[in-house]
Amino acid sequence: MEIKHFKYFVDVARLKSFSKAAQVNFVSQSTISKVIRDLEEELGTPLFLRSSKFVELTDAGERLFLKAAKIVEMFQGVTRYFQDEMTSEKGLLRIGLPPITGATVFGQLLGRFKRRHAGIDIQLFEYGSKNVEAAVQEGSIDVGIVCSKPQEGQYGTVLFPKDPLKVVLHPSHPLSELRQIDFRDLENENFVLFRKDFSLHDAILRRCKTAGFLPNVILETTQRELMTQIVEANLGITLLPAQIADSLNPRQMSAVPVADPQIYLEIALIWNTKRYVPRAAQLWIDFVREYVEERTYL
Repeated sequence: MEIKHFKYFVDVARLKSFSKAAQVNFVSQSTISKVIRDLEEELGTPLFLRSSKFVELTDAGERLFLKAAKIVEMFQGVTRYFQDEMTSEKGLLRIGLPPITGATVFGQLLGRFKRRHAGIDIQLFEYGSKNVEAAVQEGSIDVGIVCSKPQEGQYGTVLFPKDPLKVVLHPSHPLSELRQIDFRDLENENFVLFRKDFSLHDAILRRCKTAGFLPNVILETTQRELMTQIVEANLGITLLPAQIADSLNPRQMSAVPVADPQIYLEIALIWNTKRYVPRAAQLWIDFVREYVEERTYL
């Protein structure tokens, strides 16, 4: 016995017609008739008195109608509720992102998303990229922002345009006058880096190794402001994405491009395709994808 048995039965009873019940359900009259016969056989009793002029409920049909009408109403109510929930602008969105993304597009992007989907609550969790990936894997966050391109097929992914890193140093530093810096010229510098759980940490170390040296790291931190304060005090250098480096006060710090091969900040939005993606998260994914596509074709 399925819900359609009750639905067709209730419609025939209310409309007093097999043909009209077929019309409102967009099926043939023979389909309605067969379903009612199946229902009568399963219950072991006639439900309708049939003639060429009318269709009326039997006593058993009257008793069934009282129950069946409530069942159909309840089922339709659940269906409508579920459909409303699936199309609602409510929910919780949990996003993990590294501190380095704070000065990129994400502040404005989250603001625009919130204005479009005012009913969605947003929780932000600040992790390094490696910890963001772990949180996405275990499901403690819905989506994550990482500062490296994930392996193919590992996650659902939306890639942002690449942002080259620049060397940030004190304006009095001799290298600040150059149009670009050869990485080998940084061998004797004091480096201020993001902590080991940041993907850029590994990328910078690999680039130093390619240039033939191991950097003298005087500080590893999660705080970009502390990094720039160390540079401003002329105690060391750091490397930051161009979008951040170019926003710094040129009287306090200089930002110089790196000669090829460059290091890029490759930001990606990721989610676990093997887990259920809540509607709020899917709306965010669609919103970010739309944003990236707009800028790709500008």
